[in-house]
Amino acid sequence: ASIGSADAWQRYQTALYHFKSGKIDEASQLYQKLSASSDPAVRMVALSGLLDCSLAAPATAPDTPKHYAAKIAAVSAKVMRMNASSIIKIRTLRIAAKSLLQLESQQRNASYLLFRALAIAQEKGLSRLVPILQYEANAVIVRKPDTYRNVIAYFGSKNMQYAKAAALCKLGTCEELSPAERITALRSALTTCQYYGIPATATGYVRMVRQAARQLDDLLIASGRFVELLDVSGQEDALETRSRMQAAISEFRLPAGHEALQNEIISLTTSISGLLQRKIDMNEQGKGFLHAALVDKSITEKQGRLIVLIDEVSKIDPALASNLQAEPLTLSTLRKRLKPGEALVRFFLGERQTTVIMVSNREMQIGTSPVTAGELKARFRQLWQRIRAIGSGNDSRILSDPGRIWLTDTLFQTMSVKLTPYRHLIFVSDQPKPFHLLGRGELLGRGRRISWLVSSNELTASAPFSAAKDEAVGISFFNANRVGKAQIHKLFHPSDRVILAWKSFSDGEIDRLKTALEQAPAANRSASGFLKLLSGVPDTENGQAWFLLGAYGGD
Repeated sequence: ASIGSADAWQRYQTALYHFKSGKIDEASQLYQKLSASSDPAVRMVALSGLLDCSLAAPATAPDTPKHYAAKIAAVSAKVMRMNASSIIKIRTLRIAAKSLLQLESQQRNASYLLFRALAIAQEKGLSRLVPILQYEANAVIVRKPDTYRNVIAYFGSKNMQYAKAAALCKLGTCEELSPAERITALRSALTTCQYYGIPATATGYVRMVRQAARQLDDLLIASGRFVELLDVSGQEDALETRSRMQAAISEFRLPAGHEALQNEIISLTTSISGLLQRKIDMNEQGKGFLHAALVDKSITEKQGRLIVLIDEVSKIDPALASNLQAEPLTLSTLRKRLKPGEALVRFFLGERQTTVIMVSNREMQIGTSPVTAGELKARFRQLWQRIRAIGSGNDSRILSDPGRIWLTDTLFQTMSVKLTPYRHLIFVSDQPKPFHLLGRGELLGRGRRISWLVSSNELTASAPFSAAKDEAVGISFFNANRVGKAQIHKLFHPSDRVILAWKSFSDGEIDRLKTALEQAPAANRSASGFLKLLSGVPDTENGQAWFLLGAYGGD
């Protein structure tokens, strides 16, 4: 069957779905069957799929990536000569080029296939496909800024936000541009994505925006634009959080009696995510553009309805409603949100250095260290190994540990003195670390509240806790290796107290800790307040557990 036939295309799409779902072996089996087809286009996409499988899980494919790349090159001439529609040829060449791009040695071959696809589109006057292929062909080797600028203007005029964002990201990587020009392009990419958000199913776009965000952070740091860095990081955080919440929307819950509202929000969010993916598929598959306006109209209508429903949620749980439509947190808003005695410490981990920014409602401190993310990860892992060997509860030996001192001095430098007066420190980094065990003279977590967040935007994600109320609280423990689960739980249950654990506690130990939290004085019933309380009783079982616990959220 031809790749243009419904049967062959459906089988290819099924294999692709298995691949994206992590079922690499099942995908490989289907691709192997398709690779025996007499149709060159079917063989080419099947070989491309097998190349993907051989890279993702080598044991699932009969041959090596190099073998499949050679096979793709051999069949490409037959594809270009075959008696098939231009759309089928272009689709086939794009699929093959995308697979070849994963191999450094195949960049020129991938570029050649994309330029051949572009030539076909230009010859046949395929106006929607021409700019997409101009962008894709330019992005491999040539990378001319003017080409990116031209397609960015076109994509913007046609409401093709995702294609525009991708081209802006690529423009921001052009080293012949000045740092200021690159920053402008990358900031525009984030802003372009901001309106719709990025569906979690669009893994390529999620990865692209993450890479662009890291590049933008590095450029802003190198330019000394730290205020702008914090504002931009709020944008980056909002995009990431929105994508994660969309992916986990099935876990969204409202109190009993509000099931209809809850289910409509889940259904609408899922539907919007699917429509956004359809917009992306139009670009990637090069078809369906006739329906673009209808898809945009449907997205706008559903988003309007969702705003109305979230307003209803605000009458039930204002904090939860706020989380459902999270906005970027600017430096100005952050400083207003922080209470006296609170400071937020954010880490930007780069390939060459680490930047640390401390913000409170009255000051801002900045420090940089020539230490990489990989080195910090290794150092923290070594620290955990030594703490387990020393045994919790032995402050004197932990305080004198050279690795712990190195981490403290490297990350905080002279900032350690500035942190001392603050009674609540909120750390923000991409992975949880035992920041409560750092510090000079004494452990940071002794006598003060310590919290941790994935993003600074989540500072506003907790429901306000009133010490005056003797209120019951939800308490949830999560393994620190499953921080994504903890984050989603806190976003969907803002009044719950969420605690991370760096070891597997037994059910009995968890129950004991929950009971202690429930019986704690109201002023210490937040997650960070409870752990501060435990830090003051080091000789008890719960006090020993304090070393291996961390508070999640800005409570």
